[in-house]
Amino acid sequence: MELLTNFKALVLVVFFFGASIFVHELGHFLAARWRGLKVTRFSIGFGPKLFGWTRDGVEYIVAALPIGGYVALPQLGHMEIIEGKAEPTKLSEISWTSKVIVLVAGAFFNVLFALFLGSILFLLGGYPDRKSNNSTVIGDIPEVMHLSAEETVPNPAFEAGLKVGDEILAIDGEHIHRWNDVSTKVILGAGRTQTGEPLSTFTVERNGQKLDIPVSPIVGGPDKIRNVWVSAASPAIIGATFENSPAEKAGLKPKDRIVELNGEPLISLHQITRYVEKHKGQPMEITIARGDDRLKKTVQPVEVITNEQGDKSLMIGIAWAFETEYVKETPLAQIASSVRLTWDTLEKLFHPKSNINLSHLSGVVGMGRMIYYSAQADIRFVLWIVVIINVNLAILNLLPIPVLDGGHILFASIERIRKRPLPQNFMVSVQSVFVLILLSLMIYVTYHDILRTIRDIVQKPEPRFEIQFPE
Repeated sequence: MELLTNFKALVLVVFFFGASIFVHELGHFLAARWRGLKVTRFSIGFGPKLFGWTRDGVEYIVAALPIGGYVALPQLGHMEIIEGKAEPTKLSEISWTSKVIVLVAGAFFNVLFALFLGSILFLLGGYPDRKSNNSTVIGDIPEVMHLSAEETVPNPAFEAGLKVGDEILAIDGEHIHRWNDVSTKVILGAGRTQTGEPLSTFTVERNGQKLDIPVSPIVGGPDKIRNVWVSAASPAIIGATFENSPAEKAGLKPKDRIVELNGEPLISLHQITRYVEKHKGQPMEITIARGDDRLKKTVQPVEVITNEQGDKSLMIGIAWAFETEYVKETPLAQIASSVRLTWDTLEKLFHPKSNINLSHLSGVVGMGRMIYYSAQADIRFVLWIVVIINVNLAILNLLPIPVLDGGHILFASIERIRKRPLPQNFMVSVQSVFVLILLSLMIYVTYHDILRTIRDIVQKPEPRFEIQFPE
Protein backbone atom coordinates (compact mmCIF):
# COMPACT_ATOMS: atom_id res chain seq x y z
CA MET A 1 0.00 0.00 0.00
CA GLU A 2 2.82 2.38 0.91
CA LEU A 3 4.58 1.55 -2.37
CA LEU A 4 1.41 2.36 -4.32
CA THR A 5 1.02 5.66 -2.45
CA ASN A 6 4.62 6.62 -3.18
CA PHE A 7 4.22 5.73 -6.87
CA LYS A 8 1.06 7.83 -7.11
CA ALA A 9 2.87 10.73 -5.47
CA LEU A 10 5.77 10.47 -7.96
CA VAL A 11 3.34 10.39 -10.90
CA LEU A 12 1.64 13.54 -9.61
CA VAL A 13 5.01 15.28 -9.20
CA VAL A 14 5.96 14.59 -12.82
CA PHE A 15 2.49 15.41 -14.14
CA PHE A 16 1.90 18.71 -12.35
CA PHE A 17 5.44 19.99 -12.71
CA GLY A 18 5.47 19.09 -16.40
CA ALA A 19 2.02 20.61 -16.84
CA SER A 20 3.13 23.90 -15.25
CA ILE A 21 6.08 24.13 -17.65
CA PHE A 22 3.97 23.10 -20.64
CA VAL A 23 1.31 25.71 -19.87
CA HIS A 24 3.93 28.47 -19.57
CA GLU A 25 5.55 27.59 -22.89
CA LEU A 26 2.17 27.10 -24.53
CA GLY A 27 1.35 30.69 -23.62
CA HIS A 28 4.46 31.94 -25.42
CA PHE A 29 3.78 29.65 -28.38
CA LEU A 30 0.14 30.63 -28.93
CA ALA A 31 0.87 34.34 -28.48
CA ALA A 32 3.77 34.11 -30.95
CA ARG A 33 1.54 32.39 -33.50
CA TRP A 34 -1.16 35.01 -32.97
CA ARG A 35 1.26 37.92 -33.43
CA GLY A 36 2.94 36.37 -36.47
CA LEU A 37 6.37 35.62 -34.96
CA LYS A 38 8.54 32.85 -36.33
CA VAL A 39 8.70 29.81 -34.05
CA THR A 40 11.48 27.30 -34.76
CA ARG A 41 11.23 24.98 -31.75
CA PHE A 42 8.88 24.09 -28.90
CA SER A 43 10.70 22.04 -26.25
CA ILE A 44 9.44 20.59 -22.99
CA GLY A 45 12.55 20.00 -20.89
CA PHE A 46 16.25 20.49 -21.55
CA GLY A 47 19.05 18.16 -22.53
CA PRO A 48 19.05 15.26 -25.00
CA LYS A 49 16.01 14.88 -27.23
CA LEU A 50 13.86 11.89 -26.28
CA PHE A 51 11.45 12.20 -29.18
CA GLY A 52 9.91 14.86 -31.37
CA TRP A 53 8.36 15.79 -34.68
CA THR A 54 8.23 18.72 -37.09
CA ARG A 55 5.05 20.40 -38.28
CA ASP A 56 4.46 23.69 -40.10
CA GLY A 57 8.13 24.57 -39.72
CA VAL A 58 8.15 24.07 -35.93
CA GLU A 59 10.23 21.34 -34.29
CA TYR A 60 8.38 19.89 -31.28
CA ILE A 61 10.66 18.21 -28.72
CA VAL A 62 10.33 16.34 -25.44
CA ALA A 63 13.78 16.40 -23.79
CA ALA A 64 15.35 14.23 -21.11
CA LEU A 65 15.44 16.70 -18.21
CA PRO A 66 11.96 17.92 -17.18
CA ILE A 67 13.36 20.96 -15.34
CA GLY A 68 12.19 23.64 -17.71
CA GLY A 69 11.37 24.20 -21.31
CA TYR A 70 11.45 26.83 -23.99
CA VAL A 71 9.98 28.13 -27.21
CA ALA A 72 12.66 29.21 -29.70
CA LEU A 73 11.68 32.66 -31.00
CA PRO A 74 14.58 34.10 -33.03
CA GLN A 75 12.96 37.55 -33.26
CA LEU A 76 13.01 37.95 -29.47
CA GLY A 77 16.62 37.19 -28.59
CA HIS A 78 20.17 36.37 -29.54
CA MET A 79 20.25 32.72 -28.47
CA GLU A 80 21.59 31.56 -31.81
CA ILE A 81 24.90 33.33 -31.22
CA ILE A 82 25.02 32.22 -27.58
CA GLU A 83 24.49 28.63 -28.76
CA GLY A 84 27.52 28.96 -31.04
CA LYS A 85 26.10 29.92 -34.42
CA ALA A 86 28.11 32.50 -36.30
CA GLU A 87 25.27 34.75 -37.36
CA PRO A 88 21.67 35.09 -36.28
CA THR A 89 18.98 34.40 -38.85
CA LYS A 90 17.84 37.58 -40.61
CA LEU A 91 14.18 38.08 -39.79
CA SER A 92 11.72 40.95 -40.01
CA GLU A 93 11.42 43.34 -37.07
CA ILE A 94 8.42 43.03 -34.76
CA SER A 95 6.65 45.71 -32.76
CA TRP A 96 7.24 46.39 -29.09
CA THR A 97 3.60 45.51 -28.42
CA SER A 98 4.00 42.08 -30.03
CA LYS A 99 7.16 41.41 -28.04
CA VAL A 100 5.51 42.29 -24.74
CA ILE A 101 2.38 40.27 -25.49
CA VAL A 102 4.41 37.17 -26.34
CA LEU A 103 6.71 37.57 -23.33
CA VAL A 104 3.89 38.16 -20.84
CA ALA A 105 1.80 35.31 -22.25
CA GLY A 106 3.82 32.61 -20.46
CA ALA A 107 3.20 34.10 -17.03
CA PHE A 108 -0.40 34.87 -17.97
CA PHE A 109 -1.03 31.22 -18.83
CA ASN A 110 0.51 30.15 -15.50
CA VAL A 111 -2.00 32.40 -13.75
CA LEU A 112 -4.83 30.96 -15.87
CA PHE A 113 -3.67 27.46 -14.94
CA ALA A 114 -3.60 28.47 -11.27
CA LEU A 115 -7.15 29.84 -11.59
CA PHE A 116 -8.26 26.58 -13.23
CA LEU A 117 -6.74 24.43 -10.47
CA GLY A 118 -8.00 26.84 -7.82
CA SER A 119 -11.52 26.49 -9.24
CA ILE A 120 -11.28 22.69 -9.01
CA LEU A 121 -10.06 23.00 -5.41
CA PHE A 122 -12.94 25.37 -4.64
CA LEU A 123 -15.49 22.96 -6.15
CA LEU A 124 -13.98 20.12 -4.11
CA GLY A 125 -14.63 22.15 -0.96
CA GLY A 126 -11.08 23.33 -0.25
CA TYR A 127 -8.17 21.56 1.42
CA PRO A 128 -8.43 19.84 4.83
CA ASP A 129 -6.86 21.42 7.89
CA ARG A 130 -7.16 21.13 11.65
CA LYS A 131 -10.07 23.19 12.89
CA SER A 132 -7.84 24.61 15.62
CA ASN A 133 -5.72 26.31 12.93
CA ASN A 134 -8.66 28.62 12.26
CA SER A 135 -7.95 30.17 15.66
CA THR A 136 -5.03 32.40 16.64
CA VAL A 137 -5.31 31.69 20.38
CA ILE A 138 -2.11 30.36 21.96
CA GLY A 139 -2.56 26.90 23.47
CA ASP A 140 1.00 26.00 24.46
CA ILE A 141 4.31 27.75 25.13
CA PRO A 142 7.00 25.29 26.25
CA GLU A 143 9.87 26.71 28.28
CA VAL A 144 12.49 25.29 25.90
CA MET A 145 12.78 24.76 22.13
CA HIS A 146 14.26 21.66 20.50
CA LEU A 147 15.95 23.00 17.35
CA SER A 148 17.32 19.53 16.62
CA ALA A 149 17.93 16.24 18.41
CA GLU A 150 21.09 17.74 19.95
CA GLU A 151 20.21 21.44 20.26
CA THR A 152 17.87 22.76 22.97
CA VAL A 153 17.48 26.47 23.78
CA PRO A 154 15.17 28.62 25.95
CA ASN A 155 11.92 29.43 24.16
CA PRO A 156 11.95 33.19 23.39
CA ALA A 157 8.14 33.30 23.38
CA PHE A 158 8.05 32.02 26.98
CA GLU A 159 10.82 34.40 28.08
CA ALA A 160 9.10 37.38 26.42
CA GLY A 161 5.94 36.84 28.46
CA LEU A 162 3.45 35.45 25.95
CA LYS A 163 0.83 33.39 27.77
CA VAL A 164 -1.52 30.52 27.03
CA GLY A 165 -4.88 32.06 26.12
CA ASP A 166 -3.40 35.13 24.39
CA GLU A 167 -5.05 35.76 21.02
CA ILE A 168 -2.47 36.79 18.42
CA LEU A 169 -3.89 39.67 16.39
CA ALA A 170 -0.81 40.73 14.41
CA ILE A 171 2.93 40.20 14.07
CA ASP A 172 5.06 43.21 13.14
CA GLY A 173 1.87 45.10 12.35
CA GLU A 174 0.60 42.51 9.84
CA HIS A 175 -2.76 40.94 10.61
CA ILE A 176 -2.86 37.22 11.45
CA HIS A 177 -5.81 35.39 9.85
CA ARG A 178 -5.02 31.73 10.62
CA TRP A 179 -2.53 29.92 12.83
CA ASN A 180 -0.32 29.03 9.85
CA ASP A 181 0.31 32.77 9.40
CA VAL A 182 2.18 32.87 12.72
CA SER A 183 5.20 30.83 11.64
CA THR A 184 5.21 32.47 8.18
CA LYS A 185 5.34 35.99 9.62
CA VAL A 186 8.08 35.05 12.11
CA ILE A 187 10.22 33.33 9.46
CA LEU A 188 9.84 36.25 7.02
CA GLY A 189 10.35 38.86 9.73
CA ALA A 190 12.97 41.58 9.34
CA GLY A 191 12.73 43.34 12.69
CA ARG A 192 15.90 43.92 14.71
CA THR A 193 16.70 45.16 18.20
CA GLN A 194 19.15 48.03 18.71
CA THR A 195 21.87 45.43 19.21
CA GLY A 196 20.99 43.71 15.93
CA GLU A 197 19.16 40.69 17.36
CA PRO A 198 16.09 39.38 15.47
CA LEU A 199 12.84 40.92 16.72
CA SER A 200 9.16 40.12 16.15
CA THR A 201 6.48 42.25 17.79
CA PHE A 202 3.41 40.19 18.73
CA THR A 203 0.19 42.14 19.13
CA VAL A 204 -2.08 40.07 21.37
CA GLU A 205 -5.38 40.43 23.17
CA ARG A 206 -5.27 39.34 26.82
CA ASN A 207 -8.27 39.72 29.13
CA GLY A 208 -9.76 42.38 26.86
CA GLN A 209 -6.53 44.39 26.62
CA LYS A 210 -4.39 44.79 23.52
CA LEU A 211 -0.66 44.35 24.21
CA ASP A 212 2.46 44.67 22.04
CA ILE A 213 5.02 42.10 23.19
CA PRO A 214 8.53 42.08 21.66
CA VAL A 215 9.88 38.57 21.07
CA SER A 216 13.44 37.79 19.94
CA PRO A 217 13.23 34.69 17.69
CA ILE A 218 16.05 32.16 17.78
CA VAL A 219 17.85 31.72 14.46
CA GLY A 220 18.69 28.04 14.42
CA GLY A 221 17.82 24.54 13.34
CA PRO A 222 19.09 22.90 10.15
CA ASP A 223 17.77 25.71 7.92
CA LYS A 224 18.91 28.59 10.17
CA ILE A 225 15.55 30.35 10.14
CA ARG A 226 13.79 32.43 12.78
CA ASN A 227 11.98 30.30 15.36
CA VAL A 228 9.61 30.79 18.25
CA TRP A 229 7.66 27.88 19.65
CA VAL A 230 3.98 28.52 20.26
CA SER A 231 1.13 26.15 19.44
CA ALA A 232 -2.50 26.81 18.65
CA ALA A 233 -5.16 26.14 21.25
CA SER A 234 -6.73 22.79 20.43
CA PRO A 235 -9.80 21.40 22.22
CA ALA A 236 -9.13 18.32 24.36
CA ILE A 237 -11.32 15.78 22.57
CA ILE A 238 -10.65 12.14 23.39
CA GLY A 239 -10.14 9.91 20.36
CA ALA A 240 -9.35 6.73 22.28
CA THR A 241 -8.08 5.51 25.64
CA PHE A 242 -5.33 2.92 26.12
CA GLU A 243 -6.18 -0.42 27.68
CA ASN A 244 -5.67 -0.44 31.48
CA SER A 245 -4.70 3.25 31.39
CA PRO A 246 -5.72 5.73 34.10
CA ALA A 247 -8.04 7.37 31.57
CA GLU A 248 -9.84 4.09 30.86
CA LYS A 249 -10.08 3.23 34.56
CA ALA A 250 -11.55 6.68 35.26
CA GLY A 251 -14.31 5.98 32.74
CA LEU A 252 -13.26 8.40 30.01
CA LYS A 253 -14.67 7.58 26.57
CA PRO A 254 -14.04 8.56 22.94
CA LYS A 255 -15.68 11.89 21.98
CA ASP A 256 -15.55 13.13 25.59
CA ARG A 257 -14.35 16.74 25.68
CA ILE A 258 -12.26 17.82 28.68
CA VAL A 259 -13.39 21.34 29.59
CA GLU A 260 -11.85 21.92 33.04
CA LEU A 261 -8.63 20.94 34.79
CA ASN A 262 -8.68 21.20 38.62
CA GLY A 263 -11.60 23.60 38.42
CA GLU A 264 -10.00 25.94 35.87
CA PRO A 265 -11.28 26.29 32.28
CA LEU A 266 -9.16 24.26 29.85
CA ILE A 267 -8.00 26.29 26.86
CA SER A 268 -6.01 23.58 25.11
CA LEU A 269 -5.15 19.90 25.39
CA HIS A 270 -1.48 20.89 25.80
CA GLN A 271 -2.28 22.10 29.34
CA ILE A 272 -2.91 18.51 30.42
CA THR A 273 0.48 17.41 29.09
CA ARG A 274 2.23 20.29 30.86
CA TYR A 275 0.37 19.57 34.11
CA VAL A 276 1.47 15.91 34.06
CA GLU A 277 5.09 16.95 33.36
CA LYS A 278 5.14 19.59 36.09
CA HIS A 279 3.32 17.82 38.93
CA LYS A 280 5.18 14.49 38.70
CA GLY A 281 2.30 12.04 38.92
CA GLN A 282 -0.06 13.97 41.19
CA PRO A 283 -3.75 13.17 40.62
CA MET A 284 -5.80 15.69 38.69
CA GLU A 285 -9.49 16.43 38.63
CA ILE A 286 -10.98 16.95 35.21
CA THR A 287 -14.45 17.94 34.05
CA ILE A 288 -15.68 16.37 30.84
CA ALA A 289 -18.56 17.28 28.55
CA ARG A 290 -20.39 14.16 27.33
CA GLY A 291 -23.39 15.14 25.29
CA ASP A 292 -25.40 17.49 27.53
CA ASP A 293 -23.84 16.13 30.72
CA ARG A 294 -20.92 17.48 32.74
CA LEU A 295 -18.98 14.83 34.66
CA LYS A 296 -16.07 15.15 37.09
CA LYS A 297 -13.33 12.52 37.03
CA THR A 298 -10.08 12.04 38.95
CA VAL A 299 -7.13 10.70 36.97
CA GLN A 300 -3.80 9.53 38.42
CA PRO A 301 -0.90 9.52 35.87
CA VAL A 302 1.35 6.45 35.89
CA GLU A 303 4.84 5.81 34.56
CA VAL A 304 5.13 3.65 31.43
CA ILE A 305 7.86 2.66 28.97
CA THR A 306 7.53 4.76 25.79
CA ASN A 307 10.18 3.41 23.38
CA GLU A 308 12.50 0.51 22.55
CA GLN A 309 15.29 2.12 24.58
CA GLY A 310 13.24 1.73 27.76
CA ASP A 311 12.67 5.45 28.43
CA LYS A 312 9.79 6.14 30.79
CA SER A 313 7.23 8.94 30.98
CA LEU A 314 4.19 9.78 33.05
CA MET A 315 0.98 9.32 31.04
CA ILE A 316 -2.77 9.08 31.53
CA GLY A 317 -3.36 7.06 28.33
CA ILE A 318 -5.33 9.32 25.99
CA ALA A 319 -5.06 9.49 22.19
CA TRP A 320 -6.43 12.86 21.16
CA ALA A 321 -8.90 13.45 18.34
CA PHE A 322 -8.48 16.51 16.13
CA GLU A 323 -11.43 18.16 14.43
CA THR A 324 -10.99 18.81 10.71
CA GLU A 325 -12.43 21.56 8.56
CA TYR A 326 -11.94 22.51 4.92
CA VAL A 327 -10.26 25.79 4.04
CA LYS A 328 -12.33 27.01 1.11
CA GLU A 329 -11.08 30.10 -0.69
CA THR A 330 -12.31 31.45 -4.02
CA PRO A 331 -9.85 31.02 -6.92
CA LEU A 332 -9.10 34.75 -6.89
CA ALA A 333 -8.44 34.67 -3.14
CA GLN A 334 -6.02 31.77 -3.66
CA ILE A 335 -4.19 33.76 -6.34
CA ALA A 336 -4.06 36.84 -4.11
CA SER A 337 -2.64 34.95 -1.11
CA SER A 338 -0.06 33.24 -3.37
CA VAL A 339 1.01 36.62 -4.77
CA ARG A 340 1.42 38.02 -1.24
CA LEU A 341 3.49 35.02 -0.11
CA THR A 342 5.75 35.13 -3.19
CA TRP A 343 6.21 38.89 -3.00
CA ASP A 344 6.90 38.86 0.75
CA THR A 345 9.51 36.13 0.27
CA LEU A 346 11.24 38.05 -2.55
CA GLU A 347 11.18 41.25 -0.51
CA LYS A 348 12.74 39.56 2.52
CA LEU A 349 15.33 37.84 0.31
CA PHE A 350 16.82 41.26 -0.44
CA HIS A 351 16.07 42.88 2.94
CA PRO A 352 19.33 43.52 4.83
CA LYS A 353 17.75 42.73 8.22
CA SER A 354 16.02 39.51 7.20
CA ASN A 355 17.39 36.01 7.84
CA ILE A 356 16.04 34.71 4.52
CA ASN A 357 18.70 33.89 1.91
CA LEU A 358 19.09 31.94 -1.32
CA SER A 359 19.52 28.63 0.53
CA HIS A 360 15.89 28.89 1.69
CA LEU A 361 14.47 29.04 -1.85
CA SER A 362 13.05 25.95 -3.55
CA GLY A 363 14.00 24.85 -7.04
CA VAL A 364 12.81 21.93 -9.12
CA VAL A 365 13.70 19.36 -6.44
CA GLY A 366 12.11 21.44 -3.68
CA MET A 367 8.88 22.01 -5.59
CA GLY A 368 8.74 18.32 -6.47
CA ARG A 369 9.30 17.47 -2.80
CA MET A 370 6.35 19.68 -1.77
CA ILE A 371 4.06 18.06 -4.35
CA TYR A 372 5.27 14.58 -3.34
CA TYR A 373 4.50 14.99 0.37
CA SER A 374 1.19 16.74 -0.39
CA ALA A 375 0.15 13.87 -2.67
CA GLN A 376 0.70 11.37 0.15
CA ALA A 377 -1.80 13.28 2.29
CA ASP A 378 -4.58 14.53 0.00
CA ILE A 379 -4.90 15.46 -3.69
CA ARG A 380 -6.43 18.77 -2.59
CA PHE A 381 -3.14 19.70 -0.93
CA VAL A 382 -1.46 19.06 -4.28
CA LEU A 383 -3.84 21.45 -6.05
CA TRP A 384 -3.18 24.11 -3.40
CA ILE A 385 0.62 23.72 -3.72
CA VAL A 386 0.52 23.78 -7.54
CA VAL A 387 -1.55 26.98 -7.48
CA ILE A 388 1.20 28.60 -5.38
CA ILE A 389 3.94 27.21 -7.65
CA ASN A 390 2.29 28.59 -10.81
CA VAL A 391 1.81 32.04 -9.30
CA ASN A 392 5.43 31.85 -8.16
CA LEU A 393 6.60 30.96 -11.69
CA ALA A 394 4.55 33.79 -13.18
CA ILE A 395 6.05 36.42 -10.86
CA LEU A 396 9.63 35.16 -11.08
CA ASN A 397 9.56 35.01 -14.89
CA LEU A 398 8.46 38.64 -15.08
CA LEU A 399 11.32 39.93 -12.92
CA PRO A 400 13.50 42.33 -14.99
CA ILE A 401 16.46 39.94 -15.10
CA PRO A 402 18.20 39.19 -18.43
CA VAL A 403 17.32 35.73 -19.84
CA LEU A 404 13.96 35.75 -18.02
CA ASP A 405 10.83 37.06 -19.75
CA GLY A 406 10.94 40.22 -17.66
CA GLY A 407 14.51 40.86 -18.80
CA HIS A 408 13.47 40.61 -22.44
CA ILE A 409 10.65 43.08 -21.76
CA LEU A 410 13.17 45.43 -20.12
CA PHE A 411 15.50 45.32 -23.13
CA ALA A 412 12.61 45.73 -25.58
CA SER A 413 11.44 48.79 -23.63
CA ILE A 414 14.94 50.30 -23.59
CA GLU A 415 15.20 49.79 -27.34
CA ARG A 416 11.84 51.47 -27.81
CA ILE A 417 12.96 54.49 -25.80
CA ARG A 418 16.30 54.64 -27.68
CA LYS A 419 14.47 54.07 -30.99
CA ARG A 420 17.22 51.72 -32.07
CA PRO A 421 18.42 48.24 -31.08
CA LEU A 422 20.92 47.72 -28.30
CA PRO A 423 24.40 46.71 -29.54
CA GLN A 424 24.47 43.05 -30.44
CA ASN A 425 27.75 42.37 -28.62
CA PHE A 426 26.33 43.97 -25.48
CA MET A 427 23.17 41.86 -25.63
CA VAL A 428 25.06 38.63 -26.18
CA SER A 429 27.53 39.39 -23.37
CA VAL A 430 24.81 40.30 -20.88
CA GLN A 431 22.68 37.28 -21.73
CA SER A 432 25.67 34.93 -21.55
CA VAL A 433 26.67 36.27 -18.13
CA PHE A 434 23.16 35.91 -16.75
CA VAL A 435 22.79 32.42 -18.18
CA LEU A 436 25.84 31.46 -16.09
CA ILE A 437 24.49 33.30 -13.04
CA LEU A 438 21.09 31.62 -13.25
CA LEU A 439 22.63 28.19 -13.82
CA SER A 440 24.85 28.73 -10.77
CA LEU A 441 21.83 29.82 -8.76
CA MET A 442 19.87 26.74 -9.87
CA ILE A 443 22.76 24.48 -8.84
CA TYR A 444 23.05 26.22 -5.44
CA VAL A 445 19.31 26.05 -4.74
CA THR A 446 19.11 22.43 -5.93
CA TYR A 447 22.03 21.51 -3.65
CA HIS A 448 20.12 22.79 -0.61
CA ASP A 449 16.91 21.13 -1.84
CA ILE A 450 18.78 17.82 -1.97
CA LEU A 451 20.19 18.37 1.53
CA ARG A 452 16.67 18.94 2.87
CA THR A 453 15.42 15.83 1.05
CA ILE A 454 18.24 13.71 2.50
CA ARG A 455 17.49 15.10 5.95
CA ASP A 456 13.83 14.08 5.57
CA ILE A 457 14.89 10.54 4.66
CA VAL A 458 17.44 10.23 7.49
CA GLN A 459 15.11 11.72 10.11
CA LYS A 460 12.25 9.29 9.58
CA PRO A 461 10.13 8.82 12.72
CA GLU A 462 11.00 5.93 14.99
CA PRO A 463 9.04 2.69 14.51
CA ARG A 464 5.70 2.69 16.31
CA PHE A 465 6.07 1.44 19.89
CA GLU A 466 3.10 -0.17 21.59
CA ILE A 467 2.68 1.42 25.00
CA GLN A 468 1.36 -0.93 27.66
CA PHE A 469 -0.12 0.16 30.98
CA PRO A 470 0.12 -2.07 34.05
CA GLU A 471 -3.08 -3.83 35.07
